[in-house]
Amino acid sequence: ERADLAAQKDQLVEEVSELAGMLKDLEDTLLFELANSTGNILDNTDLISTLEKTKTKAVEISEKLAEAKATAVEIDETCAAYRPVAKRGSILFFVMSSLSTLNNMYELSLALYMVVFLQSFQRAEPDAMVEARIDNIIGTLTQMCYSYSCRSLFEAHKLMFSLQMTLRIMDGEGTLNVDQLNFFLKGNLSLEKSKDPPPAEWISDAGWHDMQQLVKMGDQFAGLISDVKGAIGEWQAWYDLDSPESAPIPCGYDEKLSVFEKMLLLRCFRVDRVYVTITKFVMSEMGDFYVTPPVLDFMLAFKDSLPLVPVIFVLSPGADPASDIFKLATKLGMGGNRLKYMALGQGQGPVAQSMLETGAQRGHWVLLQNCHLLPKWLKTLEKILEQITSPHEDFRLWCTTTPTDMFPIGILQ
Repeated sequence: ERADLAAQKDQLVEEVSELAGMLKDLEDTLLFELANSTGNILDNTDLISTLEKTKTKAVEISEKLAEAKATAVEIDETCAAYRPVAKRGSILFFVMSSLSTLNNMYELSLALYMVVFLQSFQRAEPDAMVEARIDNIIGTLTQMCYSYSCRSLFEAHKLMFSLQMTLRIMDGEGTLNVDQLNFFLKGNLSLEKSKDPPPAEWISDAGWHDMQQLVKMGDQFAGLISDVKGAIGEWQAWYDLDSPESAPIPCGYDEKLSVFEKMLLLRCFRVDRVYVTITKFVMSEMGDFYVTPPVLDFMLAFKDSLPLVPVIFVLSPGADPASDIFKLATKLGMGGNRLKYMALGQGQGPVAQSMLETGAQRGHWVLLQNCHLLPKWLKTLEKILEQITSPHEDFRLWCTTTPTDMFPIGILQ
């Protein structure tokens, strides 16, 4: 975005450096003339002429330097307007990078992330107003990162990714209460137990212990314990519901709590229903898009691939994308002899290597199935890909594997 400004700033840096050098040369020349002047300076017409020329030139250079610095300030101000994009980009990168803590197969390289980042500028709606354009870029980038990541995640991890993204963005915007977040994640960590027992048998000791901490989380919770004791029947009726998160909370808490704060309260009573409310929370903060993971689109996966960037399918039990890859190959004119495939197993490494090298030269698609069955050879696969420097533009490598610690990070990234 605005590459012209970057070029203009580089040019300004060169100009300022050149002008500063010229000013230094003038000063040196003037000092030399003064040092070597003889007799009365006022009678030395050559020296006076040199002084006048030097003064005039110095004024011109100083004016140009002032103009250059003013222009540099304008450029910096324009660039500063795009800092929210950089900030959101940084947040999203670290959220996506942290996915590897859920599964070691969820690796992301900065280089691939930058591809997504730069594409967001191209896909975002243009707008003459800089502020609107920035909002468009941020929205597009966030959606692209969500869609890009969800394609690589097991179903069980997609909502957790949405939650992590939401919380990190809120934190970046300064709207996340860290104490409330810690309570949501860990509950009441105090070892000191309340001397006041739960007012009813259906309230668990852990829930009551958490409630002692929740009342310290703000004025909106300050009267919770007395409200529960004073309307124990209403709270039990709410507690007994199959989906209490979908019903109004007793004593007016439904009106005075945010969606996230309702999750904190629900945690004290029905921790088993908290996971369900995460969807509502993400929707309230980010929108429906971020709780509706995209269906895997093989064509889109191909469009996002590159000859030297393999497409890796991390399989859950019973899954096999081979037939979809064959259909896609036929659709794109890569079927028949242009699609080579094999299931890896003991002793198949050399055959796979030959298939890869030939495919890279001739522009084949190569499908290596069950890579997890030949874990020691995967390091060799990484080296083969590093040695292929100028593959045919049609070459693609497709791999299927179950999660394994043996898969090289270099390939995953």
